[in-house]
Amino acid sequence: MTSFRKNALDQELDINGSFFQTDALPIADESSFLGRAITGQTGVVASITVGGTVVVTGLTGMMAASVGQFLEVSGAATPANNGDFLITAFTSATTVEISNPSAATDANNGAITWSERQPYSLEDDINYERSDRALIKGVAFDAPVPTYVQCTDQSTPVDANLSNIAGKTTDAKALIVNRKVEDQAVATSNTSITVTDIGNLKHADAVDITGVPVNDGFDSGNNQATYADIIDGDTGAGLTVLTGGDAGNRIFGRTRAGASTSPNSVEIEFRSIPEGDDISSSIAYVWEAGQVTQIDLYYGYRDCLDAMDENALRVTSVNGLVSDSGLRLDIENIQEVIGVNDGDTDLNGKLTNITDFFSFSDLPDATPSVVEALNTLNEQIGDRDYTGVLDPADGYTITDTLQFLADLISNSGTNVTRVITRAGSAFPPGSVITIPGGLTYAVDGTDNGAGMMVYWRGVLRDPGEVANGDDYEETSTTQITNYRRIRANDHINWVILGV
Repeated sequence: MTSFRKNALDQELDINGSFFQTDALPIADESSFLGRAITGQTGVVASITVGGTVVVTGLTGMMAASVGQFLEVSGAATPANNGDFLITAFTSATTVEISNPSAATDANNGAITWSERQPYSLEDDINYERSDRALIKGVAFDAPVPTYVQCTDQSTPVDANLSNIAGKTTDAKALIVNRKVEDQAVATSNTSITVTDIGNLKHADAVDITGVPVNDGFDSGNNQATYADIIDGDTGAGLTVLTGGDAGNRIFGRTRAGASTSPNSVEIEFRSIPEGDDISSSIAYVWEAGQVTQIDLYYGYRDCLDAMDENALRVTSVNGLVSDSGLRLDIENIQEVIGVNDGDTDLNGKLTNITDFFSFSDLPDATPSVVEALNTLNEQIGDRDYTGVLDPADGYTITDTLQFLADLISNSGTNVTRVITRAGSAFPPGSVITIPGGLTYAVDGTDNGAGMMVYWRGVLRDPGEVANGDDYEETSTTQITNYRRIRANDHINWVILGV
């Protein structure tokens, strides 16, 4: 009962071929080397009995020509009865013999599924190949290869063949995403720190480019890949150089191997760069006294696209939110300095005495900007004609004018005392400020400041009530209460008259 393929053609001789696919053979059948199914030759009531030969009954339409064909059997209770078997003898239209040395009389006789198949030939091989081509191409086997257009050239179709997509598969592409590490200690005089995370800091190399890009290894010169963002973990704000010729430079980090060990640690080298300059021109930075001692870091990590977590690219958004918190704090600080609120687009309604009074009487429009207001101040301060005894030269700055006044008072023989306070911290509105040196003055109940003149931020301030737009109240003979903010490092000039 040797299995053979009685009428299978020699592929070297079967050269006729065909111009079309003669049967849409499913490629799942190809491994069984089954030929085309014979139309109408299928059923579900077959029976298998064994008695010297393997006899299959319950068939239909069998012919003498069926010898050499194959009978495909499924649904038999005996596993060995299921499969594809050569038809070796024709008995009748309902009965044939098959070659199956492992067959046994089956418990499912009368309910076994069968179909008659031709032997495998070169024609079938071609049909399977055409089915396979259609599945690979996604269109009919004889249709053109599908095309796509590139994002950089929407007018030129590109064949979607294996050559064109070979470098675009997910396991061939790597992207650098951000990873965060928090609360890293840093000390004065450090030029770098070592970050440790056991098993999670593999260094990228020429064989396996995934991992942390290191500037002294595979990613040498790749400044974008090795860039590490350094922020103050408490505020989310970036850090800048505090002192020296590079003061104001933005501080950042660069990942390197150094003395660290992959995959457990990596070094962060400190660098600085002027705001707006490209990081390729950065210089080494030594951590200064006065800087924060705990920092958060965002460093690059190259992941293969097929291995990325679905949220990997959201890290950029998260980083943005972290950065935005610091940015929002900066914005609030700026608003406080300028004296504006969210939604304000100019200084309209913010400035007082802007019509016939110095120093905003010459504003260029009804909605001045800060720059316009400052330019008006500059012009007004240097564009005053003084008459009488107080006659400083035209073009004097406020400082020049105050000094001229001080010299004039000093030389006039008038009993005047001038003392300067250099504010070590801010005095918010409503602060009670004591005159230094135990000095006293005569409180003027008419709010004309007859006993003392007070200057800060280079401006002579008016005593009186806050409701009248005045700057401070003469609280007692030794103190005043300010209505306008005095900032740290501001100079307060006290000019006490008649003491």
